[in-house]
Amino acid sequence: MKILIALLKKANKSITSIDDVLQGKTGCSGTTGSAIRLAEFLFDAGLEVYLSSPSKVSSNKIPCILHEDVEIEKFDKLIILHKHWDGIELSFGNEALPKTYLWAQNHITLASAYNFFRAGGKMIVCPSYYHANISRALPQWRSRLAVAYNSYCPIFCPPISKAVTDSDKPKLLFIGAVSKIKGFVELTRIWSYLAKQKANISLAIAGSITIHNTQERLGATGVAEEAFDLKYIQPWLKSLSSDYQPEFLGSLSPLQLRDQLYKSWAVIVNPGGVPETFCVSAVDAQACDKTVFSLKDGALEETVYQGNFQSLAKEKSPEAIAKLIIRGLENKNIVEENGKLAGKFVRSKFDSERICENWISLLSEKTTKLSVPYFPTNTRDVICDLTRMTNTSIVINKFRKAEDRELLERFNMRSP
Repeated sequence: MKILIALLKKANKSITSIDDVLQGKTGCSGTTGSAIRLAEFLFDAGLEVYLSSPSKVSSNKIPCILHEDVEIEKFDKLIILHKHWDGIELSFGNEALPKTYLWAQNHITLASAYNFFRAGGKMIVCPSYYHANISRALPQWRSRLAVAYNSYCPIFCPPISKAVTDSDKPKLLFIGAVSKIKGFVELTRIWSYLAKQKANISLAIAGSITIHNTQERLGATGVAEEAFDLKYIQPWLKSLSSDYQPEFLGSLSPLQLRDQLYKSWAVIVNPGGVPETFCVSAVDAQACDKTVFSLKDGALEETVYQGNFQSLAKEKSPEAIAKLIIRGLENKNIVEENGKLAGKFVRSKFDSERICENWISLLSEKTTKLSVPYFPTNTRDVICDLTRMTNTSIVINKFRKAEDRELLERFNMRSP
């Protein structure tokens, strides 16, 4: 079986070597890292795997070609990241759709998914049950929608010995792009609340907008787009006392991030931005035996372990998360034990062997262990089921969302 895995359409200039990504020497987004790791897992399993990218990258292990040089007819299966499908056209040509597995790492509109199936797309693969359930209103939901988790990076593992910290204060580590969609604005409010309560804790910020867009003009902190820096970060920093100034670490490689995780007490990810479809950073952090704080929303409920300590806030407010962190500081032993259990949880649920087996089953058109839930689990699922069974889902959505209406109209105009 000859397989193509297509990375994102736009080039990330920081990635010049696939080997460096696999060895943890180069940082990249969770989406790109997951795709490169999947290519390695399938390659090691004996499949003939190729990566395609928008710019030239070197690799001593997995053959790499440019998107523009891909000859679709030479491949049996295509695993295509979501940005290659605009709701009407596949960037490799719609003739490739019958063998295309659209890997929807981020949110996909109902109309885009509907058009993908109408145009002949093979399957949509989602990285969580939460994400898959968004499309359960589609008629093809049960037969052409699948779940395949992302793996954690094997570099992330528990420290051999207790790490030496730089400060007497426990360190809270934020991991994510410094932007509104990753909850950074909510992070500033959480930290301001903790500072006001004089909590005995420090904050380090691991991330930069450059991990997603190398063309941005950066502000004074060097990690955020200039306008965002001026509007949100600078006023926030001025409001904080010297004792509560955060440490900006910038974009880190996995090896550098692992060292920071070892020094940290706990981690916080996306505390109130766009709901996560799958949070690679949360899984990586837990692989290092760290408890993850955030909001009980999106796929975080599936990926964050809470068996020993409830670290996800049910209430959607920065204060609710801040209070959980304060409770954690008052129960450090419980948080530490929760982190160890979280490590065991992700190493059994998101390990490379399980992810590889699941993908091979999908590509071989066999039943997988991660089947989409048949029964609804919340009110939204019930509504989706009702609209699917009455064949009204697309009609209703056509009037609800202008974006969906445009996609449906453009598809109908394009179709013969």
